[in-house]
Amino acid sequence: MGEIVFAGAMSHVLDPDYYQRACGDLGRRKITECMAEIARMGERLSATRPDALVVVADDHLNAFSFNAVPALCVRIGRTVQRMKQDHAEAFDAVLDHMPDRYPLHEELAGQILEQGLQAGFDLAMSWEAPVDHAFLSPVNTLHGSRPVPPLVPIWVNSFVAPQPTPRRCFDFGRHVARVVATSRWRVAIIATGGLSHFPELSLPRVGETDTVFDRKLIHWMEQGEHEPLCELTVGELHKSGEHEFLNWMVLIGAVTPARAQVRYFGELPRINLAAVEWSRP
Repeated sequence: MGEIVFAGAMSHVLDPDYYQRACGDLGRRKITECMAEIARMGERLSATRPDALVVVADDHLNAFSFNAVPALCVRIGRTVQRMKQDHAEAFDAVLDHMPDRYPLHEELAGQILEQGLQAGFDLAMSWEAPVDHAFLSPVNTLHGSRPVPPLVPIWVNSFVAPQPTPRRCFDFGRHVARVVATSRWRVAIIATGGLSHFPELSLPRVGETDTVFDRKLIHWMEQGEHEPLCELTVGELHKSGEHEFLNWMVLIGAVTPARAQVRYFGELPRINLAAVEWSRP
């Protein structure tokens, strides 16, 4: 019997220089504190000795384009390439010191895909999509100099309407948990992004956050009250700058009814930072 041995969610722009420019000394201090907590989470992750690490994140119209925007996509194959861009944003440029390629857990990814199609999830698959900061900044902050286990990258369309609903993402997470439970592997899972912020796609609101909404989400996660999270609409998430919480909903579905433990929450004018962990049996 396989099991999920670690579960955590976190912000994915993890670059002190970026926050220094965007929010000044306060931004640098808070992202440094958040990254320190994520690194401590990584120590606990590594102690579980996982066979695979599922990473649920969103695409920033880098890996995909308006030619095709998959609602849910599983990366398959044996290795995945780090995204390289000639004119990368600062938070992608910090990936330059990281390895060019990472191993994938080919068999687990294949089972999530194949059994997902049998279970009614119309999943996309990719052999070639590279991974950007949404995947690699958290993975490298978690692991530091320790080896990274084979990855299973999963993309959620958090940006381009129509997006999958929170309940659909939750149900997909439950599917991932079922696949793991019937396998022979010890699996860690993380979700990345947020919390509330308005990216450049919402230019008039860049610099805003919604702390009240953030704290409501945190309360429900801490209490293990997942039905109110499933009842949220994509419109509510968009209005509050919580679009990347769809990634978190996949993880929440995978670990339900577990309660969350907030390791870090920091308010900033541009984005509210968070690092959250779920207790495993």
